[in-house]
Formats: sequence, structure tokens, C-alpha cells
Amino acid sequence: MLPIVLDAAKLRIALVGTGARAERRLGLLRAGGADNVETFATPPESYAGFDLVYFVEADRAAAAQARARGALVNVEDVLDLCDFHTPAILRRGDLTVAVSTSGRAAGLSAVLVEYLARIFEPVWALRLAILEAKRRTWRAEGLNHPQIRAKLAGTVDQAGWLPDLAPSADASARSQSQKDETLRKTSLAVGQTM
Repeated sequence: MLPIVLDAAKLRIALVGTGARAERRLGLLRAGGADNVETFATPPESYAGFDLVYFVEADRAAAAQARARGALVNVEDVLDLCDFHTPAILRRGDLTVAVSTSGRAAGLSAVLVEYLARIFEPVWALRLAILEAKRRTWRAEGLNHPQIRAKLAGTVDQAGWLPDLAPSADASARSQSQKDETLRKTSLAVGQTM
């Protein structure tokens, strides 16, 4: 999988299906800035001109037809019919954090986004605006990309905006050893080898 961020406002999107899953998908698209979404209760006659087509229910023939017309296709919960997957998303203004398991364990993506929401609280929308202003100033001063990145990292570090994730070396080694043993036992239980 190749994670990318698309400007949904520039795309023509079809959403095929009804019910709660379709409503949830439409909400996600709207939150992502998709202004040009056409919804269909059943597959339309043609997919001409659509960039993305989301299917709520599996329909191999319709998915193939949409793909043949040049659209990228997502069929909810049917991996082999998907050209792309929509990750679990956390939004804080223009800050977007996305987590994907490439469709293998979507529930895990949601759990991880909930965890990250405790780190990236709503105040991050304001923090992003502050960093954007600083970045513009640094660019105007002639700083290059690596210098700007270093200054951004320094600002975040000095402000203490991210939690310190580095426990002591001994505690970290003990903790990792315990985690590795638990993972080994779990993987043996599900038939995986490590």
C-alpha cells in the first residue's frame, strides 16, 4: 500500500449503497472536503468521469465496470475488490493522522486512532497554525528544508507538545522482553511463527 493524501475537493466521487454504512462513509468523505459526491442507491448506468467509487456492498460486476472507466474502487470489507483502503482518521484542524492495516484488521486502526487522540488533543489545530506561521517566517529568512524541519522539531520539543517516550534503558529492555514473550505465545496460538 502507498499512503497518500488526496484533495477530495478536486475529485468526483461516487458512493453506491444505502444505510448506516453509506451514511458513515458519506460523513467521512464530507469531513475530508469532498464537495462533489454523487450517491446512488443502486449501481448507476455509467461510471464515466468518476475518480473514486465507493461501494457499500460487494458487486464484482459493478466494481469491474467502474475500474474499466478509470475510477479507483473501494468495496467495503472485500479486500480483493479494492484498489485502495480508507484509513482510520484523526483530524485536528488541518492536521490529519491516518492509521491503516491495509484492510487486515480495521478495528485495530480504530483502536490506535483512539489512542492517538489522547496525544493529539484538539489544541493541535492551534499548534499547527503556530508552526505554519513560523515556517513561513523561516522560509522568508531563506532557511532550507532541513533547517526548517530542525527548527520545527526544536519548537515542538521545547514546548513539550509530545510526551517523552524514552524510559530508562533497563526498564525498556525488561518491558520489551516481556512484550516479545507475550507476542511469541500469542502468535503460536494463532499458528504464526516468529
